[in-house]
Amino acid sequence: MTFIVDNAGKAKPDTRLPEMPYETDLGQLRLVLLPPGEYHLHHKFEVNLFDVNLPYGSHGFAINSDNIKDTVFPSESVAFFPRSTEFRLHANNRLPGCSLEVSDALLADWMEAGEVQPDSGLSHQDYMPDGVAAEFARTAIRHLAGSHQSNTPTDRLTVEALALGIAARGMAQIGNPDGDITAEIARWSYRARPGAIERAIELLETRLCEADLTIAELARAAGMSSSHFASVFKSATGQTPYAFILRRRADFARDLIIGTREPLSWIAYEAGFSSQAHMTTVLRNLHGTTPAAMRD
Repeated sequence: MTFIVDNAGKAKPDTRLPEMPYETDLGQLRLVLLPPGEYHLHHKFEVNLFDVNLPYGSHGFAINSDNIKDTVFPSESVAFFPRSTEFRLHANNRLPGCSLEVSDALLADWMEAGEVQPDSGLSHQDYMPDGVAAEFARTAIRHLAGSHQSNTPTDRLTVEALALGIAARGMAQIGNPDGDITAEIARWSYRARPGAIERAIELLETRLCEADLTIAELARAAGMSSSHFASVFKSATGQTPYAFILRRRADFARDLIIGTREPLSWIAYEAGFSSQAHMTTVLRNLHGTTPAAMRD
């Protein structure tokens, strides 16, 4: 598959990546899977972009320049491109890629929370190795591709969690250009106010089974930016907010399955899962058995 995009010369350039079959738009966040193939891109972004590269390779590349040079893209790496970046890329990707678009307003909130000054923070950040961001991207690719191939909607909470995971790693890179992402995330945890995570957990328990519960809402309850919240939550509890929510929903669903004879589809809905199939997958992963087997 070959992708040829040249929009930088337009009077009004497209504001986003070309529409792809594998993507989920969350409003201020858009998570996009870039399929394997040959790319010839000349693009000027009017959104902010975090891009995760999986395979090692050399591609023709230029940033805000017409001078395309062979550039090595490290494996399992993440880069940041601020709004108005113009880039050219000639590449033949053997593996899918994963990109996250972020609105100006949301990025400004994240930068303020991280005490990142705009003059230093809104510059292009080169691809830096980050295995954690790569794992988020791989999981996102599986979820987006699987939903598309099965013609089922993506699970919004899953996509939000993966998008914010990628964003947190990228924001830590912006906040600490020396590359010590772990130190930057530790700084976020150190600055968290006492009781912040407890307030988020209280809201989570109150709204556990509401399908429209978002991680951004939990972050607001904790008084944190959404890009920082997941990392701080994990430091405090040992689990990401997404994993915590799934485990609590799975426990609630298990009690309904064992204690009632209600249809499994109804239980999935009551427990906040996007579908019965999603509930089955989570219960199998966490408890080693299926809902039907729990009743036998």
